[in-house]
Amino acid sequence: MKTSLLALLLNVLAMNALAQNPYQLVGTREAVLAGGGVAGIGVSYLLRLNTPAFTPEQIAALEISRIPRFDRFATRHYSAAARKGSDILFMTASAIPLLLLTEPAVRRDASIVGVVAGEVFLVNTALTLLTKELAHRPRPFLYNPAAPLSDKLKRDARMSFFSGHTSTSAAMCFATAKIWTDYHPDSQWKPAVWTAAAGIPAVVGYLRMKGGKHFLSDVFVGFAVGAATGLLVPQLHRR
Repeated sequence: MKTSLLALLLNVLAMNALAQNPYQLVGTREAVLAGGGVAGIGVSYLLRLNTPAFTPEQIAALEISRIPRFDRFATRHYSAAARKGSDILFMTASAIPLLLLTEPAVRRDASIVGVVAGEVFLVNTALTLLTKELAHRPRPFLYNPAAPLSDKLKRDARMSFFSGHTSTSAAMCFATAKIWTDYHPDSQWKPAVWTAAAGIPAVVGYLRMKGGKHFLSDVFVGFAVGAATGLLVPQLHRR
């Protein structure tokens, strides 16, 4: 009798744990997402090897008049403090999914959640790097006479579109908020969690513009791509 009751209790606990886990992994899907992300990153680096830096003559020929009006203000900025701040906040946002491990339910499913978050990072990084290599848009500081020529002559100076700092920050923040919400669908903290998820990449994007690294359009597109990736990849894994 005791054995039967114990078996029943274990079955109930197992079913409850399964019900609380909103995600599942499927081999073919994970291979496509993770493999596609790795392949995209690899292709982008191969393309970068053949990407020449701007020459002084090409830089001198750049005309602000060819930039959309709403983007032109970014050419007036080149703040080292803003660039440093964006780097710090970017690294913080990239690690923010680790906060999910403070939740016992997520820790129980750490391997599954880790795969989901890893795929968010890989897919977003691939989309970002491949787009940069295809667009080759000059960064705003190339139009700024106050920026040093040595920085303008680097290959990275033609990687403005779209903002990788913003897209990665948005991807990891939105993925964290999405995963947390899927584990706590009725929590009263959801507005605060989603406000933070949107606010952090928005600040990163602002700092990238202040630092002369990106135009407003770079930041908007980066935010949109990162947010979409952070939402859609976990959603694909829903039971």
